[in-house]
Amino acid sequence: MTIKLIVNADDFGLCKEISTGIIKAYSRGIVTSTSVVVNGKYFKESISLLKDTGIDTGIHLTFTGGEKPVSGKVGGLVDDHGMFLKSYKEVIPRIIFRRFDHDALRKELSEQIRILRNNNIPVSHIDSHQHLHLLPGIRDIIIELAHRFNIKWVRVPQGRILSAQGLAMILIGNSFKVKLKNHSFKFPDAFRGFEYGGHMNETNLSRVIRNLNKGMTELMVHPGYDASHYYDWGYAWEDELQALTSENIKALIKDMKITLTNFRELR
Repeated sequence: MTIKLIVNADDFGLCKEISTGIIKAYSRGIVTSTSVVVNGKYFKESISLLKDTGIDTGIHLTFTGGEKPVSGKVGGLVDDHGMFLKSYKEVIPRIIFRRFDHDALRKELSEQIRILRNNNIPVSHIDSHQHLHLLPGIRDIIIELAHRFNIKWVRVPQGRILSAQGLAMILIGNSFKVKLKNHSFKFPDAFRGFEYGGHMNETNLSRVIRNLNKGMTELMVHPGYDASHYYDWGYAWEDELQALTSENIKALIKDMKITLTNFRELR
């Protein structure tokens, strides 16, 4: 069995800096697919980039982070201005205790996928901002929408056990895998990048690549140009962009005989 690697760049469409950085990491580096924020500030302007490059595209379902819903108010998950709550720490308790409009969120997430499809952009995979699709109360919506839109691949993010958060991600992810299998959906054999979110520099990336197991792995990355004037996440977007376009990294992948692929090729 060979080592297959999907390098997926999250957050396409959020802003120009991130979107153009992702395209560079794809055209000049090892990124093989991207996940799109349809309600991002730069989505409309970035549609041509997706079409011109032909990059494999998934939906990055977004209902936190201060972005605006595309379908109207989603009760319980928006602020007084109608924007999604900025912090996932506010959103998670509301989802767990079902203090939100379930039907409105289903409509919102469906519309986010529909917008991509209506722009003639194929959707090969589903994931979400801050991995909120893992949560009970959301995962059933995801399965319903994946069936409706015939999307076969769903992200199951899992980190190494470095913290309570990492352990919780593994436990929740394992239960989600069972549910996905029962509904005949697909997910890669392994997931990497959680512990380096926003800080995948060349050293970290080399370490991840050298420790890949045989089978298929999805590697989550966040390349871009500096977007700190928009987002206070502390991400080092340009370090990730440099790492993903590094000639040393390309040589390492070649030396290890790793096959770069994407979700579309594996349908």
